[in-house]
Amino acid sequence: MAEWLQSKIVRLGELNSVEEKKDILSEIRIKLGSLNTRESEQIAQNLNFSQFFTQLTSNDREFVNQLCDILKTLFALLEPGEIYQRYSTEFSQLISHSDAIVRSLVLHEILCIASDPHKVTMLLTDISLLVAVINRIADDNLMVAKCAMCIMKEIGKNASGLQIIYTGELLRSFARFVVKNDTISFRVYEVIADIAKSSKQGLEASAESGFLNSLFNILESDDMLLQVSTLEILTQLALTEEGLSYLEQQEVLRKLVQKIAQANENPLSNLLIPGLMKFFGNVARLWPNEIFSKYPVVVSALFEVIESEDQAILGVALDTLGNVSVTAEGKYALQALGDAMPCALKKIAEIIQKMPAALRIRGLNSLTLILDVQKTEQDNRILSLTKSWFDCLCDEPLAMILGLCRQPFADIRHAGLEVLAVVASQVWGQEYISVFPGFIEFLLDRNIESFKECKEAKYEVIKRLSQAESNIFDAGTMQKLVEFMNRGPHYVEIPTEVATDGGL
Repeated sequence: MAEWLQSKIVRLGELNSVEEKKDILSEIRIKLGSLNTRESEQIAQNLNFSQFFTQLTSNDREFVNQLCDILKTLFALLEPGEIYQRYSTEFSQLISHSDAIVRSLVLHEILCIASDPHKVTMLLTDISLLVAVINRIADDNLMVAKCAMCIMKEIGKNASGLQIIYTGELLRSFARFVVKNDTISFRVYEVIADIAKSSKQGLEASAESGFLNSLFNILESDDMLLQVSTLEILTQLALTEEGLSYLEQQEVLRKLVQKIAQANENPLSNLLIPGLMKFFGNVARLWPNEIFSKYPVVVSALFEVIESEDQAILGVALDTLGNVSVTAEGKYALQALGDAMPCALKKIAEIIQKMPAALRIRGLNSLTLILDVQKTEQDNRILSLTKSWFDCLCDEPLAMILGLCRQPFADIRHAGLEVLAVVASQVWGQEYISVFPGFIEFLLDRNIESFKECKEAKYEVIKRLSQAESNIFDAGTMQKLVEFMNRGPHYVEIPTEVATDGGL
């Protein structure tokens, strides 16, 4: 088999007709597909890839694509780094190939090496290759650029890689691209921030390089869109304890809070407020008490946006409130604010009934997070809180949610059913449902739902109700719930027909 394949590869070099070459590639692909894994591995280990690589100079895109598919299959049969060690010179050349699919093929193989902690060191001595990888961060093809970024992120996670990334030619390459244009510079900043959040050493090295300070300085610019991009990158850094501490030391958080406080003074602030909301919302999800106590203006601004019903930024505010509410700690921090949360819940009830569909869905999604409590965390204190919040929505909150679940719009129904699933997982919610006229009948009626997502969401509600305490539902109802659950979400009831004699 190896001899046959090698002869076919040699034949590729002898032919001038691209169509005949494509036929040979088809033969090779079929042949490889007929082999077992062990046979394929032996062929890949003994194959001379040089002649394959030579064929990548073809101007026929379809031929190059076919050849790359075969090479990708063969590369996957080898250990990470094996093909690179044998053909490092060819790799250095192909990484700058004119065709993006070839660049992507080579970079993917390099990424496999960089992602393997036992193999990554073989890349660290090949500085010219790493410089070539950094150059590809500026690639016009986004897939190629992202692969190059991932490689450098992996290199930065390695202690030895960290030592070379911010020195010499690699440092100069990064510095060159940081000032090239906004698109390329933010790709570099994303790599820097990822390295900074990966370890304490990564944060220290990234800070000493000066790149983080350059990123912080963008927050002082007049370009709101650049500031938004900066916030997206900084959010990832702020989600680590050491990263958040560093941002506080550099007074980045204080400056961001100041931007929120002065939002009314800048007519363009609406562009930045959603990014600020996301930033603080994500951070408060992990450290709610710290953010609420140190930066109360952030929390005030969040509730003001919800109260104002400014549709341009309301969606982000709803998402943020949901994010903050995910943990029990976040719920208690919100409870400590007094009337702010009950007022916001009344406003959310209005939003999910009257606003445009997209905002209604985001309001329902936020409400799901606000009310959700994991089974292992349920105790009297947290259940008392979620019950009080649910009761704050309106006079008949369960009727309101049920009404949304009966709407003709699948996306709103689905979001409403997700709220019901959260309610159905808590004792007080099960009690509410048990005494609500027609509620169980609505849930058990399989003919109502035609969309897969809604069927599965309703099934989740019933599954949680079937796990209720034995004293909440009567035996007959519980039997129906369990039977529904056992049959699965997509069960179809087939009408039975009674056969009768047709004679008169």
